[in-house]
Amino acid sequence: MMEVNHQNIVRFIGFCSNTEHKRIQHGVPGGYIYAEARERILCFEYISNGSLDKYITDELRGLEWDTRYNIIKGICDGLEYLHMKKHIIHMDLKPANVLLDNHMVAKITDFGLARMDGNSHTTNQVFTLGYCAPEYLLGGRMSVKSDVYSLGVIIIELVMGRRGTPDINNVLRRWRHRWGKSANGTPFRYQQIAKLVEIGLRCQEDDPYKRPFISEIIRDIKELESTDREISNTNESRAGKISPYWEDDMLGVKPLELRFPFVLNKEISCTLEVTNGTNSYIAFNIETMSPLPYCIKANKVIVPPQSKCSVNITLQPLDKVPEGKQYSDNFIIRSTKVSECLTSEDITEDMFNLEEGKVVDEVTLTVVHDEPFEPHVDLLLESLTISDKFIFLKRPDPV
Repeated sequence: MMEVNHQNIVRFIGFCSNTEHKRIQHGVPGGYIYAEARERILCFEYISNGSLDKYITDELRGLEWDTRYNIIKGICDGLEYLHMKKHIIHMDLKPANVLLDNHMVAKITDFGLARMDGNSHTTNQVFTLGYCAPEYLLGGRMSVKSDVYSLGVIIIELVMGRRGTPDINNVLRRWRHRWGKSANGTPFRYQQIAKLVEIGLRCQEDDPYKRPFISEIIRDIKELESTDREISNTNESRAGKISPYWEDDMLGVKPLELRFPFVLNKEISCTLEVTNGTNSYIAFNIETMSPLPYCIKANKVIVPPQSKCSVNITLQPLDKVPEGKQYSDNFIIRSTKVSECLTSEDITEDMFNLEEGKVVDEVTLTVVHDEPFEPHVDLLLESLTISDKFIFLKRPDPV
């Protein structure tokens, strides 16, 4: 690890050791011996922004596209260095093992399961479900293509906020909805999204021989960037293939996160604003699996074209705070286009089932409840004495 040196790999600084003499019980009651407790500590550079898994969100919130794109490029560059320069297979590539620095530069870390490229089989399997290649999961076979599989999962997760097989048209629609009429939604960015989804799916082929090498992925990304100057907003034929939906046809929901403190024995209400900026009638339904007692007023509504409506969500009185400092809930808002002759009473759950040729949008609404503030008294300390394992605090003399 001392020889691994790359801007997208967490730098290994060195190691240190520590020895303590601990008293442990031995033999008869009251009999003790002193034993040496040794530990070796690996030292790595400090990366300030934590791990990537804390930043994974869907297309509608969280990191901007350019940041996500650069993170993907950074992971690819780091993986190319490991595979091509050092012949190292990481074997546990996942968002939790990618750290982000002050500038959101991706750095691969945790080489506890790493192997040299020549070791292609192991009977001692340790892996992370969801990111582990099938040939390793089922047969213990590993290669650089195992890391490529994990990379593909991460790419898709960064593009759309979850693992799985994406509907590329729907992914583009959701990014277009986020960008709205801003200058961010350029044809080149749509092409970046489409290309990375394609790469992510190729990386997740069950047959490792069908997956690209990391050098091929880097080449594809560089070729994509070389076309940036060729793409312009007037290039209708090229842009049309990248993003078939230019008009925003999604229901707008604001805010995407409702945050309010618990107030015991009192109703607490929050309001959502739902906007239909399209020329169609759109029905929506709000659901939650929360164990908390919510009352949702107007949870099934048909919104006419070019209009808005408000939804009131009320948390019923609670006599105690749920366990934990914070309690998070999720609401799912599903919407789809309907006939103008329908009314809200006609809305059924079957309307929001996915069918061929039918578009059903899902928006996740996060609700965070902060624990009630409890005042505490700070103790002013004049001196601090440490003896063995005990800390002695001395109160200041009264004035």
